[in-house]
Amino acid sequence: MYLDERSNQIFKEILGNPEVSNAELENKYELSRRQISYSFTKINDWLEENNYPAIKRTKSGKFVLNPILLELLVEKPAHSQATYILSEHERAILILFMILSAKEELSLIHFSSALKVSKNTILRDLKNVHKIIELYDLEVIYSRLKGYTISGEEWNKRRLLISVLKRILDIYKGKAYIHQFSDVKQETIRQLSEQVEEVENRLSIQFSDERARILPYIIALILNRIESGCLLSGSYHIDYQELSDTKEYEAAELFIQNAAKPVPHEERLFITLQLLTSNILSAQFLTNKEIPQLRTALEDCLLMFEKQAIITLKDKDKLLEKLVLHMKPAYYRIKYQLTTNYSMIEKVGEEFEAIHYIVKNSIKPFEDYLGEPVPESEIMFMTIFIGGHLISSGESIPKRKKAVVVCPNGVSISNLMNNTLRGLFPEFFFHPPLSLREFKQLEEDYDLIFSPILLQTSKQLFIVHHVLSEFEKLQLRQRVMKEVFDLQTPSFNMEQLIETIGKHASIKDRKQLEKALETYFTTSTFTDPASSTAKQDIDYVLSDFINPETIVLEEDVDNWQDALEKASQPLLEKGLITAQYIETMKQQYPSVSPHILLRMNIAIPHASPEDGVNALGMSLLKIKNGLPIGGSKRIYFVTVIAAVDKDKHLGALLQLMRLAEKREVLDQMIHLNTKQEMYELIQAHSS
Repeated sequence: MYLDERSNQIFKEILGNPEVSNAELENKYELSRRQISYSFTKINDWLEENNYPAIKRTKSGKFVLNPILLELLVEKPAHSQATYILSEHERAILILFMILSAKEELSLIHFSSALKVSKNTILRDLKNVHKIIELYDLEVIYSRLKGYTISGEEWNKRRLLISVLKRILDIYKGKAYIHQFSDVKQETIRQLSEQVEEVENRLSIQFSDERARILPYIIALILNRIESGCLLSGSYHIDYQELSDTKEYEAAELFIQNAAKPVPHEERLFITLQLLTSNILSAQFLTNKEIPQLRTALEDCLLMFEKQAIITLKDKDKLLEKLVLHMKPAYYRIKYQLTTNYSMIEKVGEEFEAIHYIVKNSIKPFEDYLGEPVPESEIMFMTIFIGGHLISSGESIPKRKKAVVVCPNGVSISNLMNNTLRGLFPEFFFHPPLSLREFKQLEEDYDLIFSPILLQTSKQLFIVHHVLSEFEKLQLRQRVMKEVFDLQTPSFNMEQLIETIGKHASIKDRKQLEKALETYFTTSTFTDPASSTAKQDIDYVLSDFINPETIVLEEDVDNWQDALEKASQPLLEKGLITAQYIETMKQQYPSVSPHILLRMNIAIPHASPEDGVNALGMSLLKIKNGLPIGGSKRIYFVTVIAAVDKDKHLGALLQLMRLAEKREVLDQMIHLNTKQEMYELIQAHSS
């Protein structure tokens, strides 16, 4: 029998702190009472199998340990590793290290003997080994002639080796395992440690303690592989000029000057990368000349962070200096795919969760600079830097719930919804809007969802129409405030209000009175955030796009596909879209979907910018006799939208949305006979 990783963690916790309660274990390891009980039973079964006394519990739930068990925590030089219980994961890591360091063939017997477990246990551990190396595009192969070996590119083997090495050093007495399972001598590590210190002096830097500890082992094992003939082949996208011009390249000479064989140029570059990707605590000189736009990109990230967090960072220049210092090595780690998951920050602490959420939404300038996504572990480091800075400067991020907008309608509608809801609920952090497919793949934690469709979720879900009138916004805010915060905001029934007015005054136009009251109560409660955003950030109005050149008038159309073709023609003729854009819309909308109907009056089909948009534009098809869309319902207007990004057309789209609410204006448009008349009416409603 072997002890699984979860049971092993709990066992160590109990040995180290017998006073720990069941509730504390549940909270710390995020387990249920049943899972804790199962692991406790397994621990006692393992103890019995290994002739140790079982752990008992008092009626109050406290653990009672036999003094013999405490010996498991005592360091005994002769056999301390034998008494340490390796977890499944730790054994898998050591198996990988043995294979990568081996100079002779390895079999199940070698692993079983070295790790002191049965062959069956090793076979189970090898399944974990396969899962780990899949991430590195490698494969474990067994043959009778060579035993267990790892197949794949040497670059990926090096990445795996460095990752494995970091994890072994986190194991109890990890250094002893390294010396036991490789031919790295302690004297070699001592000499390389001195050389690391000399590198620090040459470069006027100070490596972090963790990096200074691991760097000698990384260099030793790389030199061993070079000596064994395991050399890098190919460029691996290394920028030779970029790396060979650095001071770190010159410093790498220290490590190879006494090598038994000449070290190829590619290998010296790889050692250079180990220095460049090392975290440093301080530096006498910042390397702005080496990476000139790094500072600007990080400064833009901080500006986005301030905007989203609604705070002003104190001592921002000081924070920026720290970020530049850290993100220089991160730049090389990400660029050459040498980032690993750091065990020390596997999970962001609860106090940093809100900060981490905002950092992830502020990282884009740095990603644009890199030209690729920033891995989660590197974002976590940025979170720790910014969170630590906020704490030291006495600032805090107000705790706000996290919301997400899920919309199947494409870029234009989802961003319109998102802008409206962001302004309507400043109490929430909003994740960038998601499609249904993106939502299903979302791993982020969130508290509530806004969507025009039903979703399978355990979170609070608010079904929201993608176009909201002012009065509907007020009603939605009242409902959300009540359900989320249990806040009762003033509300009223429009019908009852008008009836009350009718008892004391004569009403000439009930509809106009209803609209006037809606406007009064909504504007007195909150301003239109989407409108104000559009006015501030976007200069385009609806009549800028919908004009005599982009209006199409038809008595009838054959079907929906025909309507799409005719509505798209002005944009196609002007070169604003390609024929592929029309075909994509036809595929996405084989029939009229409710999701692209504004107030069931105007259809707004559209595809993504990459599907064939050359420039921003809109066109309008008016079908005089209407197009049947089910039952007795007909639509008379189809507006094709060609968007180049998420924002520039939002002001015009907002005006189109408001136009869709005005039934009397739409009725008037249906009966107009010329494009100029249509344009003048649209212009009148484009302010």
